[in-house]
Amino acid sequence: MRSSIPRLLKATRCARVSLGAPTPPSGAACSGAPVGPGNAALAPVRYHIFDEPLPYPVGLRLQQRVIDARLAARKDDPKAGKQDVLFLLEHTPTYTTGRRDNTPNPEELHPEEKKVQNVGAEFFITKRGGQVTYHGPGQLVGYPLLDLNAMETPTRCYVEYLQALLGEYATSLGLEVHAPHPDGHVGVFSSTTEKVASIGIHLRHRITSHGFSMNVTTEPKAWFDLVTACGLDDVHAVGLTELLARAGKPADLSVRGVAEALVPRFAATYQREFLPLALEGDDEVRGIQQIVKETEDEAREINAKAGGWLSKPDVSRQVA
Repeated sequence: MRSSIPRLLKATRCARVSLGAPTPPSGAACSGAPVGPGNAALAPVRYHIFDEPLPYPVGLRLQQRVIDARLAARKDDPKAGKQDVLFLLEHTPTYTTGRRDNTPNPEELHPEEKKVQNVGAEFFITKRGGQVTYHGPGQLVGYPLLDLNAMETPTRCYVEYLQALLGEYATSLGLEVHAPHPDGHVGVFSSTTEKVASIGIHLRHRITSHGFSMNVTTEPKAWFDLVTACGLDDVHAVGLTELLARAGKPADLSVRGVAEALVPRFAATYQREFLPLALEGDDEVRGIQQIVKETEDEAREINAKAGGWLSKPDVSRQVA
C-alpha cells in the first residue's frame, strides 16, 4: 500500500552526516558544557511509552499536534508552551522514503517500493529527502520533542549526545559498538557492515521531532533485508538480541524494557528530570495527555480493523 504524508523530516534516518568521533555525554567534542547549564532548572520532561504499535501516519500526527499546540500557546503567552516530551513506541510494519527529485512522474513507483509490494507493510512517500528505511514491531522508536533554545544546546551536540547515549546503552549490555560508523554514517553500528540504531531529526522553531530507532529483536531484520536501507549496500540491520546471543549473553530483551532503560539515560545525558506523562500536571500536560489518549484510541481502532500484522514479510506475494 502506498500513501503520501506531509514533509516533516529535515535530517533523515538515512542521512549521512559527519559528526566526527563518538561523543560520550560527559565528553567535550561539542564545546562547553555537554548541555545548557540551566537545564536542571527547566520543567521536567514528560515521557510516555506506548503499549499499542502506532501506524506511521498516526505517529506523525501525534508529533504535529503536540508541537502545533505548543506553538499556538506561545502566541497567546510567550511564557507558555514550555513542556518537553519524549514518546517511546513501536510502529506497525512500514517502509518510508523521500520523493525522488528526478522522478518525471510523481506517481511512478520508487525502485525500492517495487521490491516490497504486497509483502505486508505499508509504503509511504514523504516530501523529505533521504532514502528508504523500515519501522515495525521489534524496533524501538523514540520521538523527543525538546526545545533546544531553552536547553541552550546546539543541534550538532543534541545529535551527538543522542547517538552517544544509544551507543552507551548497547555497551552497557556488554556489546562492542561504533557510534558513529567509522566512515561517518550517523547511528550505532555493531561492525562496519551491521547497524543497530539510526538517528534522524527535524527542527521546527528549534523544537525537535523524530529522533531515533533501535532494533531490539530479530523481527525487523527480514523486512530490512528486502530493501537497500539508507542506500548502504554493504550495511545490514541487526538487533540487540541477536548480538547478545552471538556473544553468549542473555538475550531476553523486550522493546518496552529497552524503552524503560533509556529514560534515565536521557535524564543523565541532557541533565533533565523525566517524569511519566500520566502524572498530574498543568493545563499543558493535560492537553498532551488528551492528545496521547486520542492517538492510542485511533491506533487501536486502525489496528483492529486491519486484523493485526505479519511478523515477517510475505515474500510469496512479492512482485517480481
